[in-house]
Amino acid sequence: MNVTYTPCHDVRFFLALNLTNIVYRNLTQFEVEVTIMWSILFTAIIIPNALLVGIICFKRSLRVHSSVLVCSLCVANILFCFLYILPVKIMAIRSSVNPFINVYCQISHSVIQFAFVCCMNFHICSISLEKFIAITSPFWYNQISVKKSVLFICILLICWILPTFVTLLPLIIGWWRICPNFCLMSEIKQNRRIGLQVWNIFWAFFMFLLPTIITIVFYVRVFLVAKEHAYRIKGQNQINSTSTSSPFGIKAVKTVAIIVGVYIIFQTPYNIYQVINILDKSIQRNSSRLHIRERLFYFASWNCAASPIIYGYFNKNLRDGVLSLFWKSKTASRTRNNSTQ
Repeated sequence: MNVTYTPCHDVRFFLALNLTNIVYRNLTQFEVEVTIMWSILFTAIIIPNALLVGIICFKRSLRVHSSVLVCSLCVANILFCFLYILPVKIMAIRSSVNPFINVYCQISHSVIQFAFVCCMNFHICSISLEKFIAITSPFWYNQISVKKSVLFICILLICWILPTFVTLLPLIIGWWRICPNFCLMSEIKQNRRIGLQVWNIFWAFFMFLLPTIITIVFYVRVFLVAKEHAYRIKGQNQINSTSTSSPFGIKAVKTVAIIVGVYIIFQTPYNIYQVINILDKSIQRNSSRLHIRERLFYFASWNCAASPIIYGYFNKNLRDGVLSLFWKSKTASRTRNNSTQ
């Protein structure tokens, strides 16, 4: 069966015809606004995530499985900033005479963006799984064992490798081809529209709906187990009703509930719009649809800045680490000021 693809454009062809506005055009007013918006978000993501990564890496007491998952999530957020937000949204890379820039431009929109968003969503799902294991099997969870370490290593590998593999599937099976001389992939012509619809619907399910459902299921299970433990302890009259919870009970429920709630608030509008945009032809003919999608994705990306703040606030060890770092720096600055005087 002969497979035909859409043609690969060549920057050199447009330059030879003196059509430089296609390659070296100025940014529109909307693109300038987008650059400013994403620059603010870039800073808002880097500061809390880098702070948590530094505290977890340099404080030995925080090197536990729950903190490692949070650290991995923060690393994913930071890489998302430097590999996607900085080059694509702030520097606004586009078609160039340099083949590497063209290839990276294509991969950033089709692979890097979705791979990191899915990776971050899987991390939130895995942290909910960790809370679920901690409250349903506390004795096994608190033990130091090789099996537990292997389990968490497998969880981390799934969070990083599976999204990357899925985003590369269209390239692996031949739906897309890289064009080295223009920032636009070549796509297979046969059933192109249907394939695009199927891929975007599948990706919305895999990237958002699947981890959301799994996370909510874990959260509900954590809540029910914590509630059961509270009733059991209350029935035995061992502690009063105002603090009837297991060691991970109410605290775990609040943390996961807020994280899931914030996650759903930020992510839902963009993913719903993506599916509607593919299925509804009237929206596709709307000239402002790209502006709407850009703003919704920008709003969804604020979850990268919110999640480390939430984890750092509700995790006592992380919160104490941040406060101790703050007081140490404040004490050091006072000491320097006193010595100069």
